[in-house]
Amino acid sequence: MSSSISQKRWTDILQEFDQGESGRFFFLKEKDEIYLRKEIDKPQENILIISEGKLLYYQPKIKQLQKYDLGNRRDRTEFLLLGFSSNKQALKEAYQIRLGKKETIEGREAYPLELTPKSQSLSAYFSQIVLWIDTTLWVPIQQKLVEPTRDYLLIRFDDINLNPNISKSRFKLKLPKDVQVVGS
Repeated sequence: MSSSISQKRWTDILQEFDQGESGRFFFLKEKDEIYLRKEIDKPQENILIISEGKLLYYQPKIKQLQKYDLGNRRDRTEFLLLGFSSNKQALKEAYQIRLGKKETIEGREAYPLELTPKSQSLSAYFSQIVLWIDTTLWVPIQQKLVEPTRDYLLIRFDDINLNPNISKSRFKLKLPKDVQVVGS
C-alpha cells in the first residue's frame, strides 16, 4: 500500500493542534515480515522505517539516525500497523472493540472502529485508538491515537493505492557518511 499522509498533534491543555506534518506512507507485507516507511517532507524532513525487527528514525537536518532493535518491544510500534496488518483475533485479544456509526471524512464514508487497550503496558502509551475504515477500500483512512493525557495524534491517509509494486529496497536507507547513529 502507498498513500500520502498528514498528521497533526492535539495538545489538550492548550486546546490546539500543532502545525502538522505531511509526506508519503508505504506498507508492504511479505509472508510474515512487515515493512513500513513514513517519509515526512513538510515542515521538516524525517523518515521512519520498520523493517526486519528494527525501527529506524532518520533526521537529515541534524544528520542523525536513531536505531532500535524491536525484539520483544514490538507492541510499542503495533499502533502504526493497526488496520493494515491486524487480524481480527489479535485485535480481540489486545483491545476492547466498538464499531461506531458511519461518518464522512473529507468526502469519504468510513466506520470508526474504537479500540481500547486491555494491557496496562499499551494503555500507558494510548488510552484509546480510533481507526476510520473506508467503506470502499476497507483500510484506515484516518487514525486517532489518544494518550492518557487526552493529547492525541491524528493521522490521515489520502491517495491510497492498495497494490502498488513496492520494492523491498524502499525500506532501506541510503545515508551520507557523516550521519551519527544512536541506539542499539
